[in-house]
Amino acid sequence: MADGGAAARAAVHDALRQRGFTPAAPEAGASLYAGILDPDALGIPITIAVEDLDFVAYPCIRIEPGFVMPARTLPHVAGLDRSLCYYAKGSVILDRYDPGGTVLQCIAQAETVLRDAVAGRSNDDLADEFHAYWGSSYVYVDLPRDHIGPARLCLTALDRGDKTPLVATTGRSWFMARGERTRRQADAGEPLMVIAVDRPLTFAATEAWPPKALPDLDRWLARAAPDLAGVVQRTLRMGTGTSAAVLIRAPNGMYCYRIKVPPHLRRPEFLRNRRTRLPEIMKRQPTATPVERFVGHRADTDYLFGRNLGGMLNLAGKRILLVGCGTIGGFLAQQLAQCGAGAGRGSLTLVDPDVLKPGNIGRHLLGVPYLGENKAEACVAFLKAQLPPLAIAGRAGDVLALDLRRERYDLVVDATGEEALSLALNERAVRARPGGPPHLFVWLAGNGAAAQCLLTGEAGRACLKCLKPALAGPPRFPVLRPGVDVETVINVSCSDPDYIPFPVSRSVAAAALACEVVLDWANGDPGDRFRSLILDARSALPVPSGSPSPVEACPACGPAA
Repeated sequence: MADGGAAARAAVHDALRQRGFTPAAPEAGASLYAGILDPDALGIPITIAVEDLDFVAYPCIRIEPGFVMPARTLPHVAGLDRSLCYYAKGSVILDRYDPGGTVLQCIAQAETVLRDAVAGRSNDDLADEFHAYWGSSYVYVDLPRDHIGPARLCLTALDRGDKTPLVATTGRSWFMARGERTRRQADAGEPLMVIAVDRPLTFAATEAWPPKALPDLDRWLARAAPDLAGVVQRTLRMGTGTSAAVLIRAPNGMYCYRIKVPPHLRRPEFLRNRRTRLPEIMKRQPTATPVERFVGHRADTDYLFGRNLGGMLNLAGKRILLVGCGTIGGFLAQQLAQCGAGAGRGSLTLVDPDVLKPGNIGRHLLGVPYLGENKAEACVAFLKAQLPPLAIAGRAGDVLALDLRRERYDLVVDATGEEALSLALNERAVRARPGGPPHLFVWLAGNGAAAQCLLTGEAGRACLKCLKPALAGPPRFPVLRPGVDVETVINVSCSDPDYIPFPVSRSVAAAALACEVVLDWANGDPGDRFRSLILDARSALPVPSGSPSPVEACPACGPAA
């Protein structure tokens, strides 16, 4: 590895020297070279730092601080250090096996980017990069996607205590329900006006940027978004506090700006009697009113739990009961929650009578801090800490004592893997047809050789017992290869049941298989009701997915039942 690194550094050195670059003072862990970009035309002095010889991170190219830049903003030149964004992050895979050619490729691309920037050919890119030029501060936006009009800009706190982000909300944000201390901090908030524009925000390369004071902001708005001119002043005039803000929803992002009343004008009697003239009075002050700028980041539940699903519906609004929070159920609870179970008017209810023991740690969602706690209640505590917007509840009792009617739950998921309990749930589900909710059963076969699941509830489809009508008989769809023995570990204590060893990867795979079925169900097309995922081909047979029909010999749903 050392020889390879030395050879790569030598190749970079030789390539850059041939291009006229010379070694500069080395940065920490990097090879730094100085040279000229486009020496025959632009003649721009730069440095290139090759920090990563694997080229996962692109070489950093910066324009030298002594170079006099054109009197306008150049696209793709960012920050006070004038670093050049010549490739969008992750857009190009550089060749680590040709380090010399790779750095020359980067320099050639940087020359192209700078030529286009100086010639004005890439000015339209300012709209694409507007967030980088607007500012580095941010505000979380927990508003309905189509919300326009008054809102509040609130200061809240994350649980770790070292961050106090701003949140744009109508006052019903999940950020506001994270504890009494947080609620006291954020009850009032500041007036915020939310306005949408139909064109991407941008700015002229020749104008001073970014706007740091209110007059600069007004001049930019008059050209870029005339409808926004004077909005922040009107918001301040009509409000009751000492600040006002505007959030712009644009096709290229969300952008917020805020002004504050100067300290010497914040006297209560002055604000009470002269508020309607406050913007005019502030305008006459010898020092222009500063403007704070924030980039908006969506934080509403539709976005949190729908962003990664593309065109699929998430689980918001669904009432789901998950039975079993063990090695499969714990991970499944997390996956369902991350897909939106418990969001909107929905709920996610977890049921498990067992407590977490040391032997569970190696293949469970939860860890040592939850030892001795009920699994369902502990999973709820864990998930609520990670995903506070969700309505998740835990029960430590027996699921067979619960009312499982459709009026209470839209879907029941059994992740216990306990055949006796699963068959009892299946019996109740069959007897409740057609008024009961569908049931999804998920389990691991053998020593985690295969994950399988079955969605039931339709009269023309198999119930769980249809997969093995006779308790001691063969399964309808064999999954374990002939002769495969299931290893079981016998515990000495009678109170601690025997268990079947398999790695945590099998549990996660089973949970993922079930989560896929739940998402398909929520989107109105369950597809194959019976699915198998082979995890150990040496022990398991391939089982085609499908939607099996019921069997007459089934003692649960057959004619004789």
